Parts: sequence; C-alpha cells; structure tokens
Amino acid sequence: MNSTDPESAIETERRQGEQKPASHAPKTLGSTSVPDEKQEETRLSPGLSAGETYEAGSISHIASELSFVCILIPRFSDHYLIGDITESLSEWMKETCISYGWRLDAISVRPGYLEWIMSVPPNTNPAHLMKIFRQHTSQKIFEDFPRFKQKNVSGQFWAPGNFVVTGNQLQTPEVVNNFILQTRRQQGIV
Repeated sequence: MNSTDPESAIETERRQGEQKPASHAPKTLGSTSVPDEKQEETRLSPGLSAGETYEAGSISHIASELSFVCILIPRFSDHYLIGDITESLSEWMKETCISYGWRLDAISVRPGYLEWIMSVPPNTNPAHLMKIFRQHTSQKIFEDFPRFKQKNVSGQFWAPGNFVVTGNQLQTPEVVNNFILQTRRQQGIV
C-alpha cells in the first residue's frame, strides 16, 4: 500500500485519533459546571487515596529551592550596625525578600556585619540578588541614617565583595572574621 494514497492517509489519521490517551479528551463546549473538588484532587495527585489531601505548593516548594548564606560588611570599618539601624535593616531585608518572592529564613545584624539565610528559586543568580540587597539597603541607610553618608560619598554603604555560599546555617565566627579580614585587605585598610 502506498503511503501517499489518500485512502491510506485517512485510515492512518483515524487510527492515530483512536490511539490518543484518554487524558486528552476534548472539552465539552457550553458546560459551565465547576469540577467536583475530589475529582480535581484525584486528577492532580493520582497517588492519593480518597479523602487524603496535601498542600499544593509544599511538594514542589521543597524540591525547587536553594538556600544561601550571605554576608555584607560596611565599607568603613567604623560604621557599626548598632542601635536603631538594626531594626530597620531587618525590616528592609524582609521587605526585599517578599518583593522578589524570596524567603528570609534567618538574619543576624552584628556591629561589624550583616548575615542572613534565604531560600530562592533555583534559577536565581546569587550575584544578582546581592546587587539588589546592596542597592536597596544602601539607599535606605543613606536616606534614613544620614550620619553614614557624611563620610561615604560612594553611594554604596557596603564594602566591595560578596560572601554567598549555599547552605542553611549561619557561618562560624572564624569564617566571618576571615571574610572581613580579606575584604579589608582588598580595600587597603589592613
């Protein structure tokens, strides 16, 4: 039988139409009924037995996140993160995470550095998120705490360099101190 024969082409199309899986059944036009909740649940999660439920985002949420530990230090070693700025920094960090769909898991504001743990989608570029935090918090610090702007004319409150590692535990004091020392050396301060 020739594959270009019109009758065989029609027969082939008919057979292919019969072989389509049932899940691709055409929609009924004109129906305005709302699907039964249990039917929808079974369709979304066929492994569950009747009556079982799960949180829709919990399974994919766990499997599709990266956790980062990040540290920033002030550009000037005598610009301490103490007093009223600590509460503001915590609030700004939370706002930034919410704005971008990230989750702030922990934050530690110490006199010499800011450290936080966050969970982000796996396609998030760590350099990009650090740039966002640097810009946002620098702007807020200089607006709300002008005492820091008097000495710093760069427009960036934070020292150059980033500390970003995957993980979900705050860093040890030794690791933090080594990062601070390395950054200060690069600045020519130490």
